[in-house]
Amino acid sequence: MAPTIVIQLKMKFILSLAALAISVIALDTEVEAKVEVTTEVLAQTAVTADVTEGSAYNGPIVPENYAYAVQDFNMESPFTDQECYQKQVDIYSDQIIAIEALRLEVLQLTQRITQAEYDYQNNAQKISENKSKIISNANEALKNKGKIEVLYEDVNDVADCLSRQW
Repeated sequence: MAPTIVIQLKMKFILSLAALAISVIALDTEVEAKVEVTTEVLAQTAVTADVTEGSAYNGPIVPENYAYAVQDFNMESPFTDQECYQKQVDIYSDQIIAIEALRLEVLQLTQRITQAEYDYQNNAQKISENKSKIISNANEALKNKGKIEVLYEDVNDVADCLSRQW
């Protein structure tokens, strides 16, 4: 009975991990979609800023050219807005909450599995002790049965002896 409990707990653990993995993938997909939209908006902002400033740079948000990325970077122009920032904070906080829930679930399952393994070992030891007691009692019962049979034979002998004397 105990091995099936351990197997069931392990299966629940695996299913929990799978469910959380699916949740993380869904969150990650949502993050990627929002990051793509944000990247497009920022790229358009960068392009319009470049066009208005007369610069010739027309590339990704983070330029590969060190001089343009560091020395020519304009700290005055915004590269994100509060709404975009808040969305990212919300996404990351949701991911942190999901990871913490996963950690707690794994911790609970680990404790339950450890307890089930301990209980299984403890019960197996008790079963072994009970089997040895049963064997010992069976041997004692056989000895007692032999003694009872000897006493019945003695009673029968005494009865035969008394019946012959009368």
